[in-house]
Amino acid sequence: MKKKLVLVYLVCFGMCSLFAGNDDLMAGLDAYSRGDWTAAVESLERVITTAEPNDRTEALYWLVMSETSAQNYERALEYADAFLEAAPEDERAAEVSYQKGRLLHLSGCYDASSENFYEFIEKYPDHPKIPSAHYWIGENFYAAGNHAEARKIFNDVVVNYPQSGKVNEARYKIVLIDQQAVREELLRMASETHSASAETEKTPESTEPEPKSDKAAPKFDESSATVASASSDSNTADALITDESVITVAGDTPDTTTDAGKPDTTETAVASAERTEAAPVVEAAPLMEEEKQTEYFTGRLAALEKKINEISATLSLIVEEQENQRIREQQQQKEQKEAERQKLERRRQELAELMARTKTLEKLYEQRTKGAK
Repeated sequence: MKKKLVLVYLVCFGMCSLFAGNDDLMAGLDAYSRGDWTAAVESLERVITTAEPNDRTEALYWLVMSETSAQNYERALEYADAFLEAAPEDERAAEVSYQKGRLLHLSGCYDASSENFYEFIEKYPDHPKIPSAHYWIGENFYAAGNHAEARKIFNDVVVNYPQSGKVNEARYKIVLIDQQAVREELLRMASETHSASAETEKTPESTEPEPKSDKAAPKFDESSATVASASSDSNTADALITDESVITVAGDTPDTTTDAGKPDTTETAVASAERTEAAPVVEAAPLMEEEKQTEYFTGRLAALEKKINEISATLSLIVEEQENQRIREQQQQKEQKEAERQKLERRRQELAELMARTKTLEKLYEQRTKGAK
């Protein structure tokens, strides 16, 4: 008798636990649908400890979603790993694997996130979120500062998955990367132009030929000193010479000093000719360098202009796509409203038909009642 009572007790306890687990699961799902992430997590965590394995798997899946929505990324990652370990063959394992890659990105683990997405792409090549996985790989490269690789990934999304919902986001990221590249190129050009201008200003001073020293000057000094010495001796020896003789000597000596002090006109003419011939060469070198720099910067500016035009075209395409998306959404809303209106109209017609049948039945009933009487 006691054994039967114990068995009945265990069965009752098991049934109560099962229904209690189901109640917690339903409460968690209801809280999730209302956006009450805290209440959803509390109810779903109770399911993990009390419910059957199938319900625990269900609870783990919704715990991943709830914690992700609540931005508790570390807890969501723990539940994602628990789900993939407990139910790797579940039909929702691919979705949880994708969410794990996003959670790793949002947690700042960019390399781990990219690795997870590559595994997801390899394991589930036909999954509808493959384009989104590629997009998030690009986001990882972009966040890590590798803009060149990120641009390649975003361009692959645009080219290979034109119907994906991530196309416009990928285009916008490409625009941001190109704008940053243009900005950096302009800064480099400004710096290089400033350096080139500074070098150009220094060039005339450094290349200007130094004036040649006048070789006749020392000869003039020596002859002058000789004449002065001769005059001094003459004055000492002939102190009593008359003024007329002094004038005569003075008249004779300038010829010698004048000849001695004259610069060499031939040498001066040669030096002048050399300077005249060298000047055009010295002036032509900076001009040629300036023309090369101008051509170089013009080419770079043309490339930048082309890049800016591409950015403008991409932005126009994004705006156009957004407008088309808005039109499609409006059209879908109109179609939904029209479908609802038609549904209501059918219900009205059905109700009118039911009312007509009811009146017909009432008339028949009255006729039968009268006939019976």
